[in-house]
Amino acid sequence: MGMEKQAPRALAKNLGRNIAARRKAAGLTQGRLADLLDVDTLTVSRYETGNILPPLTTIETISLLLNTTMMELIGDRTVAPVPQADRIGIWLSTLSQADREWITGIVKQLVAHCQPSPPGKPGKAAA
Repeated sequence: MGMEKQAPRALAKNLGRNIAARRKAAGLTQGRLADLLDVDTLTVSRYETGNILPPLTTIETISLLLNTTMMELIGDRTVAPVPQADRIGIWLSTLSQADREWITGIVKQLVAHCQPSPPGKPGKAAA
């Protein structure tokens, strides 16, 4: 039984650390994230300290707002985004889900276009 309580506690601590790190990287305060989630600032603080686990739907919303994935938030290591990604994530957070997905698709195409070609394949100049 003791092990059952340790697993959720470890998950809550990892999740909380990752939410806090991503929120700070995005330049958001706990209060602003709370407003975007329509919860109290104290609730965001409890998420970040691992005192409570947010519902999956809230984790999904947080991941969208912080320009990350649910798996990255839940994982035991944080992935530091480049500063430009944080700024873009903040801009995207003001848009509808449909607009975010549309823009994400365009960015994905642009990134694919700008990446170097794999060995043995023609480069961008040959295209």
